[in-house]
Order: sequence, then C-alpha cells, then structure tokens
Amino acid sequence: MDPLDAFYQQLDSENLLKTHGPSLVDEAREVLGANSMAKVAGLITTPDSPEAAGVREMLARSTGQRPPPGLMVGLIPRPAIERLLVKQFGTGPWQEPSWQTQQVLPILVSTRDGHRFGLIGIGNASGGTSEM
Repeated sequence: MDPLDAFYQQLDSENLLKTHGPSLVDEAREVLGANSMAKVAGLITTPDSPEAAGVREMLARSTGQRPPPGLMVGLIPRPAIERLLVKQFGTGPWQEPSWQTQQVLPILVSTRDGHRFGLIGIGNASGGTSEM
C-alpha cells in the first residue's frame, strides 16, 4: 500500500470520528441513563465500506426496516464488536468491571480501506481519550 493512501485512510476515519463522535456520545449517555447496565458502541460505516452490506443486513434484521442508503451512524450493542476491541486494545482502555457503568464509548469507523477505532470518554463529550 502506498504510504500516502494510508495517510488519507487515517484522515478520513479521524474526520468521521470528529464529526459524528459527539452525537454518538450524547446518544450513549441517553441509553446509559435509561439503563446503567447497558453496554453500547458507536458505529460509523461509509457506503463503500466492505462491511456496509453486512451492517445493513444486521440493522434490517434488528429493526425490521431497511436503513437508507449512504453513511450509517448509530449505536450498536458493544458485545457485537468486543472481539475486535480485544484484538486491537486488549481489555485495558475500554472495558470496565461488570458492576461499573460504561465509561468509554468505543466507536468503530469502517471505510472503504478498512476499519479503525476511536475511544471517547462518556463523562466528557468534548474531550476524553481518542485512539485510532
């Protein structure tokens, strides 16, 4: 892969995370406010992502409705991506003890060139940790 391509992949993912991360954090706070034991993750999927068709099918099965074409942004149950999180980060920065309220929102950003993760502290919408 051309190093320049890798640079733009990283930049695309970071821009999507910066644009949609704050609204995903707000949505996660609402969900966790209603159910403190819930575990959620953010998902940002571009229409040209290799995973887009599978994500659309998963959403259609879980909601009973076909998602509109284009960029998909929303919350999913965190267990759906925990295997990828462990592979990427181990259990350190994102996984709290089972008795503790979720503190970090992992966000999977899936683009045409693969996927990257962002980790955003739920306690602080404008800051928190962010890793890609």
